[in-house]
Amino acid sequence: MTCKLFGLIKAKTSYLATTGSCDFRNISKTINLHESLPEHIQSEISRGLYTSNTRIDVTLLESANRQVAENRKIMEVIIDALIYTARQNIAIRGNSECVDSNNRGNFLELLGLFGKYHAPLNAHLQKINSKKYNRLTFLSAESQNKMLSILAEIVRSKILRDIKKSNLFSVIIDTTTDISNKEQFTFLMRYVNEQGNIEERLIALVTAPDSTGRGLFEVFCNITEKYGIDWKKRLCAQVFDGAASMQGKYSGLKTFIQNENPNALYVWCSAHLLNLRTASFIEWQQQLYQNQRIRRLKRFSNTRWTSHDRVIVVVYEKYGALLKALNYIASANDSDGDTSSTAQSLILRISSFNFISTMVFIRQIFSITTPVSNYLQSKSIDFMQAIKLVDVAKKRLEDLRLDNNALEKILNEAKQFAFDHKLLEQDFKEKRIKRKKVMPGEFSGDDISPSSLDNFRRDVYYKVLDIIINSLESRFKDSREVMIDLSLLSPERLMSYSQCGGKSLPDDAFQSVSKWIKSIDLNKLKIEYLTFSSSLNEIIDGLGPKQLHNITSTLNTYGEENDSENTYSEKSESEDEESKNENVIVEKILHILSSHDLITAFPNLYTAYKSLGTIPASSASAEHSFSKVIYNF
Repeated sequence: MTCKLFGLIKAKTSYLATTGSCDFRNISKTINLHESLPEHIQSEISRGLYTSNTRIDVTLLESANRQVAENRKIMEVIIDALIYTARQNIAIRGNSECVDSNNRGNFLELLGLFGKYHAPLNAHLQKINSKKYNRLTFLSAESQNKMLSILAEIVRSKILRDIKKSNLFSVIIDTTTDISNKEQFTFLMRYVNEQGNIEERLIALVTAPDSTGRGLFEVFCNITEKYGIDWKKRLCAQVFDGAASMQGKYSGLKTFIQNENPNALYVWCSAHLLNLRTASFIEWQQQLYQNQRIRRLKRFSNTRWTSHDRVIVVVYEKYGALLKALNYIASANDSDGDTSSTAQSLILRISSFNFISTMVFIRQIFSITTPVSNYLQSKSIDFMQAIKLVDVAKKRLEDLRLDNNALEKILNEAKQFAFDHKLLEQDFKEKRIKRKKVMPGEFSGDDISPSSLDNFRRDVYYKVLDIIINSLESRFKDSREVMIDLSLLSPERLMSYSQCGGKSLPDDAFQSVSKWIKSIDLNKLKIEYLTFSSSLNEIIDGLGPKQLHNITSTLNTYGEENDSENTYSEKSESEDEESKNENVIVEKILHILSSHDLITAFPNLYTAYKSLGTIPASSASAEHSFSKVIYNF
């Protein structure tokens, strides 16, 4: 039987295996003879291998499975390394990834470190390094890009699921030209998640065919169609900068979107309204940084030179070292003619009293606008907060303009600065008096030379302040008109109704809101608003100070140096009671409704606050996405 089932051809065709034997008298002799044959012995070996499950096919399958398992372990480490570099926002590849390079880049160096504690990865890396050519390494730039694309799609799908659950979103879009002169288009979405937190997430970063409004709209449509984003029904707001291709009345991206979805409110990025420009100082800054030899001077700063008041602070505080460095470059033997002449020109410019006074003045302006600008870049800030913060900055600038002593203080500080650094110019130069030719019979009078204070007032002070104040007033006007009907949802108005029991709402309250967000029932919204406001104090009292701090902590993401007023500290009960109203923000109300399972009780009120929280205050997140790409690559 063994030969018939497990034997080779010769064993299977033997007489005993095919015909058998009827000679029972000699059967023992016949069997013993057959069992001594090599063919029978080979058949027994095959039977033994089969019964012990050591078949060739099983062995090959186990070997393949073992290799697959090892490859999976290696891939897990590689993916973890890629996720780590992405979370830390660091570049993946280095300048040289050769085996003999001292620094092969963050990704490969990180895998080398992991290999010391991971046997399969270590064996894989040794195998790669021992051969000049490897068919499959999982470490090439192509493999990295494929894995990153897969990971990006996983993250994007999770974000899109959250957005679709929210049923309401806004878009933040910005463009910039890269080094190859191609228009890069970044697309972000703002929404309120199920926990009541405001999110701004990057969805796509693509190349636009052109920078016109029509071209940008085509890119917008391609992205929304690719990812199944129903912007014609769910888009409630859009925020861009002030470029004509973005906000053009007839052919801007805003107009094309509103033609399809009239409810998509347009918001002019409020952070752009505070980007001050002083031509002489910025021109000097760019010239200083662009010069290859003088580019070393950027080490005086511990942050990017283009960050608002950082340039002013660095130059003001380290002016002596900067002047000394420029003098050294101008007189160095190894400096070429262009570098030396540029340094000398910069020395003359920054040594002038006109430059010093401008620096002191702009430093004071930035002390007002920079904290506000930092807050406006927070992802969680709502539009009502943005308006309030801009109002505060505008009021402080107006007070500065009306202060008769402010000019004297600025000039005195500039003169003291010039004196401390022993500059030749410690005041404005007196302008030469132009005398008009006197004709016979005309009155001859001496022209009065304007004082240094008048020069400064005319050339810098009033002109700059007027431009800034008028810009904040006029450019924010459209956004204010859009938000008039949502003013009742401001925390201040809500708290005022909670403190005045029985106060009724205006007859036309929330009418525009119900037209803007179709799912809102106007009558039910009014009832829910008054009911919620009457119980708001009790809900806030039940949260406790630490919970209040945790809810509002997202405001402190930016401008940690200047946000001491919003930082939580231990206070007395009376002080906590006084500041309680000031701590109420739109995100806190959303969090209260979400975390206390009050959405079912106040569905229309929650939708109204969600729509308010969805409106972006600025396009800072879009600009940050460009900064990360430039920094990493």
